[in-house]
Amino acid sequence: MKASRTASSRRGQEGFTLAALIVLLTIISIIVAYTVPDQWSLVMRRERERQTIFLMKQYARAILAWQQKHNNTVPVSLDQLEEARKPRMLRGTRRWPNPLTGSDKDWILVPPQALTQNAPPGTQPGIGGGGIPPQTPGLQPTGSKLNKELSPDDYLGPFVAVRPRARGKSLIALNEADDYSDWVYTVDDLRREIQLRQAALTVR
Repeated sequence: MKASRTASSRRGQEGFTLAALIVLLTIISIIVAYTVPDQWSLVMRRERERQTIFLMKQYARAILAWQQKHNNTVPVSLDQLEEARKPRMLRGTRRWPNPLTGSDKDWILVPPQALTQNAPPGTQPGIGGGGIPPQTPGLQPTGSKLNKELSPDDYLGPFVAVRPRARGKSLIALNEADDYSDWVYTVDDLRREIQLRQAALTVR
């Protein structure tokens, strides 16, 4: 009789433990269901921002190669950069989709006059490298700043950078700009980055 009561009590405890485990797993699954999608969304958004910045830098490289090939002039359309691939003057240059929107038409051309940076008097950013101050070891890059009033969405003409056709706060800041509409990475930014890397190698 006593043994029967002990076995019954043990089964009751096991049942209670199983029920508690099921409740605990249910609570955890609810928490995961509400938190993981948001976290995953932030991860994907940050990755799209990184891809966008990477492509902006690729466009800056393409423009720099164009300048070196065409006596420091700048292109006036993305079609010119595409045509430059025939016969493949600009390796890998093509019309890349904007990762933020998914469309290859969502790039805005940035004219030289829409930029402000540490440029010596009488020079024009992005043309001929005049907008780049002399670099010294340990110098931190000063990125270009965009004057959006001088860079309309429908601009056509000479350009020294592209920017995404998007608005809203970004998770990643580019040249201290944390809104997509303020993002810009120019030929001068690229030259400055190259010089800083060279200076860092010289110091080593």
